[in-house]
Amino acid sequence: MTPRCEDVRERRVRGRATAEDAAHVAACAACGAERETLAALAAAFAGHETSAPSPALEPRVLHAAAPILAARRRHAARWSVAAAVAAALLPLPLIVLVDVWALQLIYGGLSRLLPPALSFYLVMNYAAVLALLGALTYGAIPVLAERQARGRHEVLHG
Repeated sequence: MTPRCEDVRERRVRGRATAEDAAHVAACAACGAERETLAALAAAFAGHETSAPSPALEPRVLHAAAPILAARRRHAARWSVAAAVAAALLPLPLIVLVDVWALQLIYGGLSRLLPPALSFYLVMNYAAVLALLGALTYGAIPVLAERQARGRHEVLHG
């Protein structure tokens, strides 16, 4: 199998050319035309030695990146809260329909046993309790989602 020109160029620049690459360069006009350029480039890369970064670099980079990382964390937390609220609101119309249906059934049953005004009072009190519980439940969703996002961040980033 004939090597691809891109692979041959990469190995030559990195100084890892093989005999098969040399045969390819001799046979391929495009690679042969770049022979001197790639040799000069490989020599430049070979002569350039890199040293390990200083230990003081990491704290400086983290300090410089702290505002960006905090903004990204806040952005991710907002999206996680929005997703939790959206997922919670999805079944809400069905819950409201079932509650209305149940309140109508309860009112119909109570109206047969009690005076209509008393039945209405009891059903409205029950509806108010349901509305309060629903509001508290749906009001807690963003708070719990934010806490979960904060906890996830602490677990991931110590």
